Amino acid sequence: METYWVPGVNRHGSYGRWAFAEFTVVYEIESDFEAKVEEEFNNMIEEHVNPCR
Repeated sequence: METYWVPGVNRHGSYGRWAFAEFTVVYEIESDFEAKVEEEFNNMIEEHVNPCR
């Protein structure tokens, strides 16, 4: 998923932006999910601001 599918879908460009996260500790999912969303959002902003990165 993370290595092939998500980058392929993102390069295609017709299905929005995708990311992959695997959560294994049920009691930490909410905080882990929030952190992952924030990280991916920041990555999207950085890629938009600095596309040659």
